[in-house]
Amino acid sequence: MSVTTFGDLVTEAEQVLLALARQREPDALGLAAGWPAFIRRAVHAITAATGARDPRWYAVDRLIVEVARPMGRAVVASAGAEVTADPLLERAGVLLGAAGDVLASAPRDSVADPMLLDANVQAPQSRVAALLAAAAHSSVRALGRHDGSTVLRREDAREIAETLMRIERLATRVFQSSPTLASRADDVAVVSVHPGRLSLEDAVEIWGWHARDTVRSTSPSARDLQAVAADLSRLATHSRVIVAAAVSQNVVDPAHGRAVDATLVRLAAGWLDVAQAWTGLHTAQPPTPAKIAASHALGQALMAVTRDSQDWATPGLVAERVDVARAMSAVRRALDVGRDVAEAQPHVTTRLADSGLLYVAAALAAPSLEHLRARIRGDLVIVGRSDIEPLMRAVNIQQRQVRGATDLVGRRSMRREATAGPMSGPTTQPGPRPRLARP
Repeated sequence: MSVTTFGDLVTEAEQVLLALARQREPDALGLAAGWPAFIRRAVHAITAATGARDPRWYAVDRLIVEVARPMGRAVVASAGAEVTADPLLERAGVLLGAAGDVLASAPRDSVADPMLLDANVQAPQSRVAALLAAAAHSSVRALGRHDGSTVLRREDAREIAETLMRIERLATRVFQSSPTLASRADDVAVVSVHPGRLSLEDAVEIWGWHARDTVRSTSPSARDLQAVAADLSRLATHSRVIVAAAVSQNVVDPAHGRAVDATLVRLAAGWLDVAQAWTGLHTAQPPTPAKIAASHALGQALMAVTRDSQDWATPGLVAERVDVARAMSAVRRALDVGRDVAEAQPHVTTRLADSGLLYVAAALAAPSLEHLRARIRGDLVIVGRSDIEPLMRAVNIQQRQVRGATDLVGRRSMRREATAGPMSGPTTQPGPRPRLARP
């Protein structure tokens, strides 16, 4: 198994740019030659979560407008034809470009997807923008010292430096726009788990084991706990498509199917609230690669059953792809996992908080004189009970919903369990399929 996450790539790029900043005599020509490719890749990583020119993020929009100016062509004409790009800047650009590819590949396949939350958009934008500002600063320092040559005149170097100074200022504003740099985006990964794609039943089984292991751990990762809630929200949303197929194939009673569908809508929203409440909370433990892999495999297995290109699969198409009765059994097992997670999560959260193992960005913590200096420095502080109240409230609400959902789906509503064989032809059409939020 191999796991490459957005967070890993950005962290490695940070180390490369730190080495560039430490150089006593940076290569002005190499930096000028490598800047166009670097900024293209960095902006790709910044906009990967939402796409370029997203009007919700004014600071990002201004940065995109600035980097679109024709400065890049002047650099190439001045230096690119005769000078190779600085290897450190080029390496950092490749890493950020790959990070952008990973983030852009995240399957934002429904309105319940946690990657659509504002915090999970702003945090990766800010992380990459900070590196863009750092690279611009190192390049300005080198170009400002350049005395001019036949390849890059002094006047051209100054012009490029002025442009990079504007980019640095705008990138810094993007960086400052987010109260935290940690988010679920750090865990978005390109994963190889098995040579072939897992079936839905196997994917749920493996993921369920990891989810239960997360809440049973004495010191779980906050990112793993958030990921479990996000996966449960996604499972509930995709399960609506499977329930609709089960109704159409007379595997589930129509009236019961409508009740289950309404329950799944509430479950998806509730788990999304829990995942969002984990944003900004941190533990010393990083996310677990095996659990990232299991989450990725679950998402792929769900989409293989419930998606049809950019839309939800029709009930007939779902029935062609899988045995609907077995798929419904997988849904029930996933809801059982959700019940166990909901029951255990309050104890896990309070244990982490009481042990001083749960942290929050000082800017997000309850205001206090003790946290004033940490707030100015942008440090993390140990959470107080008031800092986890939104999370505990969301989990308590979800506990009640999960118990009802497990009881509802666990009833003997499966017609194949109550009769000798499946009935022929649907008796009614299921309710409207969930609308897909296109990426």
